Amino acid sequence: MKDQSTTDQDLIRQLRGPHREQERAFTELYSRHSQRVYAYILRILGEQATSQDLLQETFVKFYNAAREDVVVTNPRAFLIMIARNLCLNWKRDAHPGVPIEGLELPFNDETVERNELSRIVNLSLELLDFEPREALVLKYYQGYSYEEMSRLTGETVAALRNRVWRAKEAIRGTLKPYASELGIKHQR
Repeated sequence: MKDQSTTDQDLIRQLRGPHREQERAFTELYSRHSQRVYAYILRILGEQATSQDLLQETFVKFYNAAREDVVVTNPRAFLIMIARNLCLNWKRDAHPGVPIEGLELPFNDETVERNELSRIVNLSLELLDFEPREALVLKYYQGYSYEEMSRLTGETVAALRNRVWRAKEAIRGTLKPYASELGIKHQR
C-alpha cells in the first residue's frame, strides 16, 4: 500500500531511524521506484536475470548511501545513477554478445507481427553501443529531458541529442529490411 502523503525525503530521513522505521521506509521507496529502475536496467542490458540482480544491488547501494548520510535530493535520479554505474561495470566486465543464430521471424498474424516488431526493436537496441543506447533509454523509456540527462550523465545536451539521433538512425537501419513486411512507415 503506497503512502503518498509521505515524501521521498521523509522516507530517506526514516532510513536513518529505528529498525522498524527503516524497514517500512525502504519498502515504500522500493515500491515507488523499483519498476522504473528495473525498466531502465533491462533496457540497457536486455537480460532479465542480470537486470534483476542489478536492481537488487542498486537498492542495496542506495540504502547504504542513505544510511551513511549521503545527501539524496532526488531519489529517482540517484537510483538511476547507481543503476547506470552498475550497468557500466557489468558491461565492462561481461562483454556479452548478442545471439543472432536461430532467430525465427514468423509473420502470420497482426499480434505476432507486433511482437516481432517489438523483438526486432529490442534486438536492435541491444546492438547499440552503451552511450547511444543509454541516451535513447533515458529519453524515451524513462522520460528524462535532455537537461536532466545531462545532469545525470555529465555529458553535454548537444552530445546527448547526437547520441539519441544516432541510436534512432541505427534502429531505423536495422528495421529497414523488415519495414515492408511489418507495415512500418519511414518517418524523419
